[in-house]
Order: sequence, then C-alpha cells, then structure tokens
Amino acid sequence: MSEEGIGDDVSKGDIGTLRERFDTLERSTYASTRMTMSNGSAGMVAERAPPLFGGIIAIAMGIVVPFIVQTQFGPLVTTDLILLGLVLLVFTSVGLLLLRQHLRGDKWLFIHENHLELRHEKSEKGIPKKNQHIPFSNVVKILSHERVTEDSDSDGSFTTTESDVTSILVYNPDYPESRTDQEFCLCMTDIHSTTKAESDAIAAALNFLVFGTPLPLNAE
Repeated sequence: MSEEGIGDDVSKGDIGTLRERFDTLERSTYASTRMTMSNGSAGMVAERAPPLFGGIIAIAMGIVVPFIVQTQFGPLVTTDLILLGLVLLVFTSVGLLLLRQHLRGDKWLFIHENHLELRHEKSEKGIPKKNQHIPFSNVVKILSHERVTEDSDSDGSFTTTESDVTSILVYNPDYPESRTDQEFCLCMTDIHSTTKAESDAIAAALNFLVFGTPLPLNAE
C-alpha cells in the first residue's frame, strides 16, 4: 500500500483558519472542482448515490425471472419453488437497498474548522453517529492507496477489483494503539478516484486542510 500525504509529523504551529487554508489550496495546482467551500466548511462528495434504474432493474429481475421460469418449466417441485423464492428475495432486497441509497442521495464529507462530518445529501439517516462528528485530534491518517476487493460469482469463482481511493483513518477507542498503528484504525470513509494521480491529489488536499501539512511542490 502506497501512502501519500499522511499526517504523522505535522507542526503544532499556527496553520491559519480553514478559510485561509482553503484559499491557499484554491491557488495551488491541487485545487479541485470536487471540493467547494460554503457556510464556513469545505465539502466534497465521498460516495455517489446509485442511480434509480439500478434498484428498479434489480426488483424487476427478482419478479420477472421466477415468473418466466414458472411459466416455461412449471409446474415445479417444492425445492425449485424454494430456490425461486430465494431468487425473488435476494433481487428484491438488493433493489430496495439500492433504492434506499438513491433516495438518501450522495454521501458528503464536510471539513469544519475543528472536525470532520459525514452525511447524506437528502437524509440524516444511514451515517453512524460516530462518523457525524470526528475531531481533528481523532484523525490518525489520510492516505491514498489502492483498494482491492473480491466479489464471488454465482459459480463460486472470485472477481478481483482494484480501485484508487483516499482513505480517512480515525482513532478506534477499542484499540488505544490505533493512535500510532493504522492497522487498528477505523476507516471513516473511502473517497474513490478514477486515477491514482487524482487520489494522491485529494489526499494531499485533505491533509493540508485537516492537519496543515504543506502541499507537495508539484501535483503529478
């Protein structure tokens, strides 16, 4: 895991107000249209809400597929009916989850003068209370790295997905050693990027806004 712009050795001197730091950021090569400032706080979308049609398609498939199987191959035995019921349940559950996330809107990260906040654009629900107000003192590290995830297919095989993300790691009260060891930290959120360069730039910008860590001389 490569790390960019982490806040371990930040000077304790005066780093100015958030407004001053944001103005400095805006004049640098790290300025990004993804990050804006209004009402005294800087904000950016941490996670886009899924599109509406995704949830509708999942629910439709959960209803249509069992219906087609029943009409084309029925009458079915009890075990087949149970399997079709499971298909209906799975697709419908996924569809309802996607619809709920869509209705809540994008997940936003807000940087206030002394704390971070996560909240949905259209709903106050869905964000753990512990992530609604995190003091800067509890932010352990902000780093850019490659997130690797594995998804299982219906045939039992696994598909590996790699994505460039900026992760905000915070203090875990269950593990006091998380103050110095990131392996025990909690991940407040991942901010996905399309390229590693973009992820690195976001990490540098957030480290500057949160810790006052000087911006690198050049953005790659």
